[in-house]
Amino acid sequence: MKKRLLVFSVDAMVREDVDKLMQLHYFGSMMKDGCQINHVRTIYPSITYPAHTSIATGCYPNRHGIVSNFQLTTSDKEQNWIWDHEHIKVDDIFTAAKKSGYTTGSVFWPVTGNHPDIDYLINEYWMPFPNDTLASAFRRSGSSEEMIGIIEKNASFLPKTYGKTGRLNFMVEPFCDLFLIHCACDIIQKYAPEVMFIHNGIMDGTRHKYGVFNSETDKSIGFVEEQFRMLIDALSDAGVLDETNIVVLSDHGQMETKRIIKPNVYLRDKGFIEADVEGNILDWKAFCLSDAMSDLVYLKNPSDKKTYEAVYKLLREMAEEGIYGFTEVVTAEEMNKREHLNGQFSFVLESDGYTSFSDSCVRPVIKPYDTGDYRFGRATHGYNPDLGPQPVFNAIGPDFQHNVTIERRPIVDEAPTFAKLLGVKLPHAQGTAIKEFLK
Repeated sequence: MKKRLLVFSVDAMVREDVDKLMQLHYFGSMMKDGCQINHVRTIYPSITYPAHTSIATGCYPNRHGIVSNFQLTTSDKEQNWIWDHEHIKVDDIFTAAKKSGYTTGSVFWPVTGNHPDIDYLINEYWMPFPNDTLASAFRRSGSSEEMIGIIEKNASFLPKTYGKTGRLNFMVEPFCDLFLIHCACDIIQKYAPEVMFIHNGIMDGTRHKYGVFNSETDKSIGFVEEQFRMLIDALSDAGVLDETNIVVLSDHGQMETKRIIKPNVYLRDKGFIEADVEGNILDWKAFCLSDAMSDLVYLKNPSDKKTYEAVYKLLREMAEEGIYGFTEVVTAEEMNKREHLNGQFSFVLESDGYTSFSDSCVRPVIKPYDTGDYRFGRATHGYNPDLGPQPVFNAIGPDFQHNVTIERRPIVDEAPTFAKLLGVKLPHAQGTAIKEFLK
């Protein structure tokens, strides 16, 4: 017998937020007797696209292949977000469900562009190219004509600037979140997919702009309550509420940042980066790609042992001095053993706990705050997953037990739990199902 599952991811929501949500009418009355993980240990780096890929696959980055929100580039990162499903190296819960005959839907779930196994797809995407329209952009990202109709129907919820090129004109809270939740509700009411995943960014964007805990994040908690109510009402309107298993989770927490530093300035000083006067990189031997409060250090020629040793020596000296924003230099091999993180990079720089990193190689070394970029706001993520406020997992439904609380589980256990609930297989998963939660 097929089951129903709705997963609502609230980006950067933490335990303290859920405690407040439990005091509100809709979330509290619906979720109070459900299952709960107090602290979910996310993956390293603790950023959105790798974490959401782990939630959907049950794998760490060394297996699913997503180590950043961006593909490696030394120029315009806005054209290099990892949007498309083709970058993921293993099957995810959507593929597993589809193979078993489930209908599937996804709204703004990261790295699902052109996913062949999502029936009702609106990828986390925006209008990155000049002269894009909603139809041309989302059609490019894999939305069907039925989904284009829903997207265009809800365009009025987007910011007035959405027709201009780029993320900063499209991904504006709360407008984008209103847009995506109305799209999700329309899909539920019209098609009622049996497996439905939704990703919301309001808590993440508010924390980047204002910090981790403040009156503005309290307002956003109220916004999450309203979105949750809308989803519940949509399930009820579709006649499937009582048979739907509902999961509310998050991908990472955030910590306050006190400064933004540019490690590539020092690589340029030592001759590892060649750039023009405006900072455009002409050639490079080593480059630091920011994951906010961590840095992936790439070598253009990873087999160049001389460059490897010279860069490693420089970075260790900087870490030991303790004034450059990072306190540890970890080789890719060490990071793979420690956090199941591997890729084409050679080293990882871990923040001192209050510094975020910029890709720029242009002085001054300290970059001003920039709330339009998640790496440079008042708070951010990407750091060691044991630090800071922790992400969460709450669940209720006909196939979940009542009043079961677990203190801590890794985020890779979530997809195997979904798979076991649905009765499907995730053969590549590194996590294990949380059997205590399931009837």
